[in-house]
Amino acid sequence: MPDTSSQKVLPVGLRLIIGIAGLPSLLLGAMLIYSAVNEGGNNVSAFEVLYAIAGGIALYIAITGKRLF
Repeated sequence: MPDTSSQKVLPVGLRLIIGIAGLPSLLLGAMLIYSAVNEGGNNVSAFEVLYAIAGGIALYIAITGKRLF
């Protein structure tokens, strides 16, 4: 297992692009939570949930700069 302290972090420019690209996914996640609370989870599709999770992963990468893969 590789040592995480020796991994290089991503450049700031790339992290900024990933963070900006992940914002729509995070907004979708907020709308899904709002919809699930007010109307129930029946109106939420699996693709929307996966897209929102991808936004969360993008935000994690943008903040920490660590590579997940």
